Amino acid sequence: MTISFLCKVVDNFGDIGVVYRLSKQIAEISPNNKINLIVDDLDSFNKICNEVKRNQDYQFVQKLHIFNWHSFDFCFNYFLKNDGEELETIIECFQCGRPDWMEQILFEKKLERTVKIIMLDYLTAEDYAETFHCMESLTRSKKVQKVNFMPGFTNKTGGLIIDNLWRDIKPRNPNGPILFFTYEKNFYPYFKALNKWFNENNIDRNVLVAQGKGKQSFMDCYKSLNKKEKFGLTELDFINQNEWDVMMQSCSILVIRGEESMARACLSGIPFVWNAYPQSEEYQLVKVQALLEKMRPYFSKDDFCIIEKFWILFNTKENDVSIEELEFSFFKFLKNSDKISYGFKDFSIALRKNGDLATNLMTYIEKNAIMLS
Repeated sequence: MTISFLCKVVDNFGDIGVVYRLSKQIAEISPNNKINLIVDDLDSFNKICNEVKRNQDYQFVQKLHIFNWHSFDFCFNYFLKNDGEELETIIECFQCGRPDWMEQILFEKKLERTVKIIMLDYLTAEDYAETFHCMESLTRSKKVQKVNFMPGFTNKTGGLIIDNLWRDIKPRNPNGPILFFTYEKNFYPYFKALNKWFNENNIDRNVLVAQGKGKQSFMDCYKSLNKKEKFGLTELDFINQNEWDVMMQSCSILVIRGEESMARACLSGIPFVWNAYPQSEEYQLVKVQALLEKMRPYFSKDDFCIIEKFWILFNTKENDVSIEELEFSFFKFLKNSDKISYGFKDFSIALRKNGDLATNLMTYIEKNAIMLS
């Protein structure tokens, strides 16, 4: 069987990070199947997998057959052969659409074979994930079948990717660094909270800031601090995915953004704060609250109140929140981070019971292949 993933790199490295992790996992658990990865931005892919070359029509890396989305003639001729057998199962990731050459093959060349398109959606804790999981939809051709497949946080969804480094929960390092990987913000209230916590408790904890959209505003704010306010800071270089995973697992607290790192944080058992992508009418707060509701059962009422308060403030439009509120709420989160870590660990244990997204996806694909044969 051949499985072809489609990925457009939309939000820095989050999209390709998820697709790269998922395709690697499927290649590992089903070695007899061929895994194609069709990507529109090989420059970004190279940042998280240095073996990927930037200007190749085709390359074979880590058991993955990687194609350049934009190589029209090469891909059209390659995927058209043998009645489009390389396109028997297509995983269209995050509503990315399909390349023009693929549209021509699927809908103009009148293939004899039946093609299954699985629409892998963004990770969400919202209830609609259960509603749309495995729901079929129509296409322009009876030979092209389409179905939704939803990652998620319950056993009525596809679950999260649980690859090698995340199969077991590593013991938390309470003295480990604090990671910041966020969108653009005014970081001054968070820096004040960190300094207060460090000074009051005689804590010497390194702070890490990752590459990405929020780094410049983080560094601009840090440079504006006077010497007495500054704390130990390390600017991370771009690192590959495995190194990123190991680095995250070494931390004591995570302040992270995006789907890829949020999913890793959920599995880590480490206290974390999620910076959801800002949306119109503050819809990000709906997504944040939905994830909080999945976490709520694993904490005492008082402990969860600390987490919920800061998460909501952290994701609210900055003009609507006072600096004093942000500083106090983050300080309270930091101060109680060791105490509340039990709930994050219990949440991560529960998520593993939903199974691995790659395994659940392959089970669905293989069951469907039997039905079509």
